[in-house]
Amino acid sequence: MVRSREYDRYEVLEKAADLFWRQGYKASSVADIVQATGLNTASMYKEFGDKDGLFEEALEHYRQQTLAPRVQILIDEPNIKGVEAFLESVVKGAASMEYKGCLMMNHLAQKHSISPEAAKKIGDFCAVMEGLLKTALQNARAEGEFSADKDPAATASFIMCCVHGLVLYGRHPGKSTDIANIYDVILRALRA
Repeated sequence: MVRSREYDRYEVLEKAADLFWRQGYKASSVADIVQATGLNTASMYKEFGDKDGLFEEALEHYRQQTLAPRVQILIDEPNIKGVEAFLESVVKGAASMEYKGCLMMNHLAQKHSISPEAAKKIGDFCAVMEGLLKTALQNARAEGEFSADKDPAATASFIMCCVHGLVLYGRHPGKSTDIANIYDVILRALRA
């Protein structure tokens, strides 16, 4: 007779993503994972293969549950208004008092500590975001809302660089008040 699962997969991924988000992949032991998720070790290995497998699925869960609304902004409004709304969303998150960074960006800086598959997931996500920004800027240029002498690809890279920086900068105590000023500087560069 096959035993049924005694846990909710969604809930496990939520708790695992939160643990990796707070502590980082490397600092999260299997014992920490078991305690945080309520899974026993055998169930974790059976369901996810190993810590790497759980982390990779936690990244995907985080992308779908937390980052999807930001991605959707650029899909729904692939223009300058969408780029500004996307940046505003990033800034709002980075300036919040309980901000702990972005699970993906936090681990981009630690890509040699995670599996190649997890690093690829993060790199692929960043490439998708940059591609959406580039398309939005190309559309904005066609609509006359983005300077014809600016390169949409280079500007998309610049914006992603700023986003990565804001994600890290927002984790510094006391820096959240400076983020609005940084946002204004980014917008001025975008509109110039």
